[in-house]
Amino acid sequence: MSYLFTSESVSEGHPDKVADQISDALIDAFLAYDPSSKVACETLVTTGQVVLAGEVKSEAYLDVQDIAREVIRDIGYTRSEYMFEANSCGILSAIHEQSPDINQGVVRKKPEEQGAGDQGMMFGYACRETDNYMPLPLELSHLLLRELAAIRREKKVMKYLRPDAKSQVTIEYSDDHQPQRIDTIVISTQHDDFGAASVCRLFSMIRSSIT
Repeated sequence: MSYLFTSESVSEGHPDKVADQISDALIDAFLAYDPSSKVACETLVTTGQVVLAGEVKSEAYLDVQDIAREVIRDIGYTRSEYMFEANSCGILSAIHEQSPDINQGVVRKKPEEQGAGDQGMMFGYACRETDNYMPLPLELSHLLLRELAAIRREKKVMKYLRPDAKSQVTIEYSDDHQPQRIDTIVISTQHDDFGAASVCRLFSMIRSSIT
């Protein structure tokens, strides 16, 4: 019996992804200046506010607020009407030195005895549905948002796009687990305010591209 399988992707401007990118940038920066850095960093974002929290053991001193603002700026939050803007948003840093108890659990004289600290357990698998071994619905969801981001950054055809977006793709699979067809595609994106005429023009563009 055939079945439907759905995957979702979020864009670089989605709050979850914004937080991830800031945390990743902080870790990258610490490791770039001190490869032996130990970093456990979390980021929270909300309207007009960023909170950086966690524990760091490093010889490097970094302007974490400047790093966070650069990430936000690169994503595209550069206009005050977004209610979240790189230069004006508040950034609170609650990053402090790593606990000695945790540090002694992750630092060893012999590298082969190095501990992992307080880490989560992850699992996953590869498949042959795509060239990069990702499930087809997820791969298509990612590709749609990459294309949407490229269109947004060009600022030519769709000048009204904003950074936050989601995509969802549903694929029908046969009873032997082979992709058969795309059942549903959904893309949801932030955009500037539209008047009624603008909305009608937008729907006309979408209808023309589909037909």
